[in-house]
Amino acid sequence: MNFAHDELVELLSNIILQKFKDIFNNVFITRVSIDFPKPDFIYIPYGLKENTQDITITERPPPLPVSFEVKTPYVSKHEYITGLGQAIAYNSITPLSYLVIPNTNIEGFEVSKFIKGIININNLSIGLFSYEMDNPNNIELVKEAKPIRTSQIDEIARIKRSYSYWRETKPEEVFEALKISKEMEKSRKELSIDYVLDRLWEKVLVKRFEKTKRVESFKLNYKLFLIQNSLLDATGRLTVIGRHLLTIGESFGKDSELFKEALTYVMLRYGGHLTLLSKIYNVQKEMDKNHLSSFDVWVEEIVNRLKAQNYYVSKEDLNTRLPRYFYAYEKYFCSIAEGFKESRGVYINYPKILSILEKGSKIFSQIETTLSF
Repeated sequence: MNFAHDELVELLSNIILQKFKDIFNNVFITRVSIDFPKPDFIYIPYGLKENTQDITITERPPPLPVSFEVKTPYVSKHEYITGLGQAIAYNSITPLSYLVIPNTNIEGFEVSKFIKGIININNLSIGLFSYEMDNPNNIELVKEAKPIRTSQIDEIARIKRSYSYWRETKPEEVFEALKISKEMEKSRKELSIDYVLDRLWEKVLVKRFEKTKRVESFKLNYKLFLIQNSLLDATGRLTVIGRHLLTIGESFGKDSELFKEALTYVMLRYGGHLTLLSKIYNVQKEMDKNHLSSFDVWVEEIVNRLKAQNYYVSKEDLNTRLPRYFYAYEKYFCSIAEGFKESRGVYINYPKILSILEKGSKIFSQIETTLSF
């Protein structure tokens, strides 16, 4: 059974949690992270606090974030060594990290035996899962990970949902933030995400939110959007994706439809919004007229059914009475979806989404071959 990498990640992220729930406890699955290093997926405990640095690391600590790197059977032997290095690097952002590999690859190479030997001889803290090449549902825990202290866990602890965060942010403001980061590079100023946000506030946002007393809250909203959509890294530096998006804005204009489509593509592909909308669409298809009778009934059903899939959606994000996600999808992000209406539910504009995905894959094709995620 030949799974593409992303399909295998989706499958294994759920299978591992179903079969080894006693190890990982009450968590949800997300593919949102900081830019680098970027795991294939992460388990985030519900209610994880941002001062996780203070937790005492023991053999059985309270639930902690867990990173995973997945390798398919259809890669060279060297790629499994690369995966080992990636899994080790993920310990810089989460206390627990796992490599997920086939027991043998397409060449008949005994991958699991080889990698297990390296882990044991070097006494590595990472854990290891091994699945059957022809039946990934048959997976075993080869070695349980040992928790360690991490340097960037606070950024991971800010991930509160299975997709990237949005509040207020407009495409043209994203352009300005990326432009400020580029200017910071040129002036050789010390890299700082706070500097980017301070300049964005002074140059752009203060005009829009001139009466607010919650300046830091607004800046945090923009920070989460920029980082969780892989546009800036945690230091405020442009990522490969962010740099390419900025070039599109510089070439065609920050108000251009092409720039908006490119940003929407990034949200769908790297911010997890394609998965979010797809899951909502599939759940809504199964609803009867009673579930579509009011927003309150509908949203409760969406949240509960997706939680059963280990996918966390915030009710607040789906609120169509306030400027939240569906407002943004319609007003700022190319009308890829519209808010709730009785008897209909939400409208997800798949023709538009497919058009953006096709166009975006061409626009970003040059850089996506260089990405490791």
